[in-house]
Amino acid sequence: MPVRSLLRLTTSLTAMGALTVAVGCGASATPEGTRDARAQDARVDASATDSAPDAEPSLEDVFFPPTDAATDAAVTDASDASARRGPPYPLILHHGFAGFRDIGPINYYFNVGRDLRARGERVYEAEVAPFDSPAARALQLSRYVDRVLAESNSQKVILVAHSQGGLDSRHMISSLGYGDRVAALVTISTPHRGTRVADTVLGFVPGATQGFINAIAMLFAWTYNEARERMDLSAALVGLSEREAMAFNRANPDDPRVRYWSYAGRSHLRTGVAVCGGARYENEPLRVDSTTLPLAPFAALLEGIDPLNNVNDGMVTVQSARWGEFQGCIPADHFDEVGQIARTGPIASGFDHIAFYRKIAADLRAAGL
Repeated sequence: MPVRSLLRLTTSLTAMGALTVAVGCGASATPEGTRDARAQDARVDASATDSAPDAEPSLEDVFFPPTDAATDAAVTDASDASARRGPPYPLILHHGFAGFRDIGPINYYFNVGRDLRARGERVYEAEVAPFDSPAARALQLSRYVDRVLAESNSQKVILVAHSQGGLDSRHMISSLGYGDRVAALVTISTPHRGTRVADTVLGFVPGATQGFINAIAMLFAWTYNEARERMDLSAALVGLSEREAMAFNRANPDDPRVRYWSYAGRSHLRTGVAVCGGARYENEPLRVDSTTLPLAPFAALLEGIDPLNNVNDGMVTVQSARWGEFQGCIPADHFDEVGQIARTGPIASGFDHIAFYRKIAADLRAAGL
């Protein structure tokens, strides 16, 4: 791997472990296989953004999974929704805060898209601005969803979103009116009620704010003032904060046409007995996860003086991650949930991220989606 790519990978993954990932691991992998000329490299013209400061951020490379002749032949006018395919709907994996697509051999939702495609699923992987508010990222996500609907000739899509990606998705569904185009939203460790980590960085919680901002600045080669003054970073953190969560939830109520499923990660050697009940899948308290070292300080911050009820994955508490039809807790931290860093097998708790996403896909199909 070139030295520049290696440095970028190291910086990005380290940043995910420090506060800058306050709520998200990125996730986009470039699909493998042959693509037709139309689908291979759909780009948004960056020049429009350059000339218009108020324009929405550009999407760079938008890749689509391989298509076959039957799929291509079935594509019809995008305006005729009734002529499009029903279930099974295509899956879109959507990343969280500070996300990237590929750096050398590393991608997020590590090897998940490739595995599901090999099992016959149509899987797309979105990419939006790594730092911005849920509202801004939702607008970019909506453009990607439109492309997927046209490419797949489907009536709807299914969104599988990690961390901040779940907030982007909810804003797109409710505030941008995409409830008629999304069959289900599955969130994994999304801070639906905010994360105290973001509040701490923003100074809403006393203590260590300057230290957190200094850490962000060093990780991204910014100066302290640059980190403090970056409006996109500030907007992202505000959107992830506990202080903002209540207003966000009022503004983005669930759409009755959409199925909302959620999972929560639990780590820091906690069993989750007090908070993981009432789920589709029974909690397994004997399976516990040891938090990855960079996440441990944040796990302790979130636990505060009530570790039994503030069980978390190092970035988001179980209580904040529960939304809609709660599927259950998984013995994994914020990295483990998407197979990072480049994990190829189960972790000590027995959690296997590849098997986890296979199960999600199987459950969606069993539900007729």
